[in-house]
Amino acid sequence: MTTRSPRRMMVQVRASPEEHARWQAKAEAAGMRLSGLVRQALDEARPPRRRSRPPVDPALLRQLALIGNNLNQLARWANRDRGGTDAVAVVARLIEIDRELSTLRAAVEASHAD
Repeated sequence: MTTRSPRRMMVQVRASPEEHARWQAKAEAAGMRLSGLVRQALDEARPPRRRSRPPVDPALLRQLALIGNNLNQLARWANRDRGGTDAVAVVARLIEIDRELSTLRAAVEASHAD
């Protein structure tokens, strides 16, 4: 005969009246108390899957970090010198680069989704 350790800890969960009634009905249909149903559901539950990131070459990541650094410096400069025509051209080019990088990122993610 196995001895169970006494249950001393309590877990509280907030629920709407509708949720509570639905859970209670499930427990009764299974011939259990609600606490037993919750215990069973948690014991059998699998942890949520973490979204795995595709493997990326570290050298590529370093290059992208350098590019990002340079882009941030250019953006800061453009924000400081808002009135200059050069700043307007730089901001326009930054927007183009942002779009190109978004396209590249989507392509990399799509190639690793298979």
